[in-house]
Amino acid sequence: MPVGLPDGIAALSRGAYFREASLDMMLSILTESAAQMVGVDRVSIWALTDDQKELRCLELFERSSGRKTQGQVIAESDYPRYFRALRAGQPMVADEALLHPVMSEFAGDYLPRHNVAAVLDTPIHIRGELQGVLCLEQVGVGTPWTMAQRLFAQAVANLVTLALVEYEAEEARRQVSVANERLRAVLDASRDAMCLADCESGHILDLNRQAERLLERSHDDLVGKHYCTLLPRESQQQVMHAYRKLLDGLAASPLVTEIERGDGQRVCVEVTAEVSALSDGRRLALSVFRPCQAAYA
Repeated sequence: MPVGLPDGIAALSRGAYFREASLDMMLSILTESAAQMVGVDRVSIWALTDDQKELRCLELFERSSGRKTQGQVIAESDYPRYFRALRAGQPMVADEALLHPVMSEFAGDYLPRHNVAAVLDTPIHIRGELQGVLCLEQVGVGTPWTMAQRLFAQAVANLVTLALVEYEAEEARRQVSVANERLRAVLDASRDAMCLADCESGHILDLNRQAERLLERSHDDLVGKHYCTLLPRESQQQVMHAYRKLLDGLAASPLVTEIERGDGQRVCVEVTAEVSALSDGRRLALSVFRPCQAAYA
């Protein structure tokens, strides 16, 4: 067996590609590296499907041929003992796969089809929940798994967890970015001047182009500023008090007030607001500014 497994894990974990590569690339690197370092022919990473009833292969590397495949499926209905063992959370160490009480469940098809003699399967968890499994398989004639190999497999499983967590975080960031783009498109499509603010802090989170034109101030100049910066200094306290009552549904809508533009000019506006509660308990206010009708009289 190749030596230097701890050094190999250290090299993998500190590789510059670890946070830069795509999930597919990261899993490909991990399976191929694990096969080469341990000296086994087959290494694969499987993920539970959303219904928790199947394992789907994310990446399988075969060292003898250099072939990489994905997409194979193992169903719980076909291998119930195996799924129960996975959920128990302990690695399955099968020096003789055909004689192992759990892995023998695969004796009718999987093991002979791939000529698998010995199996080391390590569950993959994220935040304490089973998410999949890392499989190391010896082909042909198997030899007993060493403690070093078992520890190595656990370390690789931990790296898979990190890769999946990073993928989740990146996917969440992408979804937020898409949501922000959609919100921006909706806001900019409105004919009204609109401003999004945090109800508790009063900080402006976003505004549309119509609001920039009305206020004669740029998006970057206003985002992060307190809502009161839109108002003349002498009326800020009084108007903010009325605005909070409007947000709490304690005042009639609309609120009529003056705002101060970037050029110093004051404009009378009618303000309406809708409040939405987020899952984290924060409240956001979407305010609409319309010039007072008197301004057109």
